[in-house]
Amino acid sequence: MEDNQKKSQHNRPKAVNWHIEAYCNYACSFCYAPFEKQRRKSRISLMDIRTVLLELANSEVEKINFVGGEPMLHPFIEQAIIESKRLGMTTSIVSNGTRMDYKWLSRMSAHLDWLGISIDSPNDEVHAKMGRGRKGEIIAGKTNHLDRCLEVWEIAKSLGYGLKLNTMVNSHNIGSDMSNLVRSLSPARWKIFQFLHIIGENDAAVESGVGLEEFRDYVSRHQQTLKDTGIGIISEENGDMLGSYAMIDPTGRAYTNISGKYLYSSSPIQEVGFAESWAEVSKGFDDEIFISRGGDWDWAPKHNPIKLPVIQMPSEGVTDAAN
Repeated sequence: MEDNQKKSQHNRPKAVNWHIEAYCNYACSFCYAPFEKQRRKSRISLMDIRTVLLELANSEVEKINFVGGEPMLHPFIEQAIIESKRLGMTTSIVSNGTRMDYKWLSRMSAHLDWLGISIDSPNDEVHAKMGRGRKGEIIAGKTNHLDRCLEVWEIAKSLGYGLKLNTMVNSHNIGSDMSNLVRSLSPARWKIFQFLHIIGENDAAVESGVGLEEFRDYVSRHQQTLKDTGIGIISEENGDMLGSYAMIDPTGRAYTNISGKYLYSSSPIQEVGFAESWAEVSKGFDDEIFISRGGDWDWAPKHNPIKLPVIQMPSEGVTDAAN
């Protein structure tokens, strides 16, 4: 294992995506992170969260992005964000907007640097076809996803958050025109993803995929209509996403995906440390691909929130407003 650790030093990640929560309150058909096995296990404890974050900080990870599932469903998401910022990392979360309101965003503004919101169409009927909504909404045929996201976006903007927009391109929204919506939102970054098939995770949604030329045409026409905005448009084709993300699963295991299938460490970070856990999966991460897809960007916080005193991590028995 020592030799593997030495080999993994050259591609030690600067940024990590922690899929901290296995569950999601949405029903997206294209989801590449259903985490069915992880859902059968207990959530990671607050003590173990702190251990993982300390390991990342000591390994010089600069930015942590909390994702899911839906990260706002995790009972310790606030504490995880606060601790990450205390340890000196740039903090980010990608959410569907549920469980966020002015009170939560205001309270977290001193600790959370970036908020990423996923919007795939200016039409919620398209979102419903994709499953981008609560299960009851999907059955009804039209979600309230767009209105929820726009409300959260405006609140976060008023509080000075760094804002990112994510869009997953598939057969349902390939014809959608996002130009007016993106122009009005004016995100710092708009990431456009081609539907990614991960073997054994979202096999049932393969038919929702779009070809490379279709995807490039979608990206090109939006680049043209938004070229005067200064918005950073980053497109990620399937080849860009494979091997360019350093990830942690809900149980604390490091994992990567360069082969189109997830490769997990045998033991979680809180038990063996980040160096050993990462060494097992580092062959599935390519730093050059990470850089070429725009993964190494200027993520230093740009906003100036009201500075609040650092909140001490409460005992494990205390959940918080995320419940």
